[in-house]
Amino acid sequence: MHSIASILVVDNNTEALKTFTRLFRALGVKNICQAASAETALEILKTRTFAVILCDYRLEGMDGVEFVGELRTQGNPTPVVIVSGAPDKAGVIGARHHQNVDFFGKPFRAEELVKAMEKLAEAA
Repeated sequence: MHSIASILVVDNNTEALKTFTRLFRALGVKNICQAASAETALEILKTRTFAVILCDYRLEGMDGVEFVGELRTQGNPTPVVIVSGAPDKAGVIGARHHQNVDFFGKPFRAEELVKAMEKLAEAA
């Protein structure tokens, strides 16, 4: 993951946060930040920037697509990859409505997720 210097991982599942953090550290990413909610992520993004954001679709409160909508409303173009264990058609369509967003249904292959994140980060 040479093209990704920093990642914000947003997921309300602590085990998922740990798993993604381990994966990205193993791939050489040094700057990984975690947020347990979209609201917390938005607070973090007021003072920090990231090459890419990995966000769960099903979050308590604001879901992943709503999170991206709020990011874009605030003028934040950071690329986002949304992952979901139970993707629905509306969620996929909503995610793809925004620029610099990709959507992955679980289970997925880590290599494919990483490629998508790198591609978005390079294009931004």
